[in-house]
Amino acid sequence: MVLGIGGFSSGKAGGPFYEIEVNEGSVNMRHFTKIANQRADNGYRIAHVYSQDRNTIVVWERVSG
Repeated sequence: MVLGIGGFSSGKAGGPFYEIEVNEGSVNMRHFTKIANQRADNGYRIAHVYSQDRNTIVVWERVSG
């Protein structure tokens, strides 16, 4: 279950843009792979993955405009 998605940027034109996705509990790998492929098709890559209190936090970085 995705708890929320938020985004932020460096504030500079053409600077990096990130989105953060928080998943509650364990991650369904089939769903995660599908979402990761969709994001890659839309110009994102995984920048960081964290685990905290049984939640998974994924930081996506936009690498193309």
